[in-house]
Amino acid sequence: MTTQKQLVEAYRHIFMNVPEGQLVLRDMMKASGLFQVTGVRAPEEVQHLEGTRDMVRRIISFLGLDDEQVMKIGIGVIDE
Repeated sequence: MTTQKQLVEAYRHIFMNVPEGQLVLRDMMKASGLFQVTGVRAPEEVQHLEGTRDMVRRIISFLGLDDEQVMKIGIGVIDE
């Protein structure tokens, strides 16, 4: 059985240590509209956006990123 600690370590490895990880996370942020105002949309579209945003927020939480790190990834400043 996978523990929470193992899961967090796996997320950190994939998104912070694998070279393409931050690139994928940035794409997920963009696709979810994480930095955009929802605006007037159909209820189903709002539900979908909020669901994808929740998933991105979960990943950010697992990674323990602060706001500055999230913004850097969001604008494409990849940490080496």
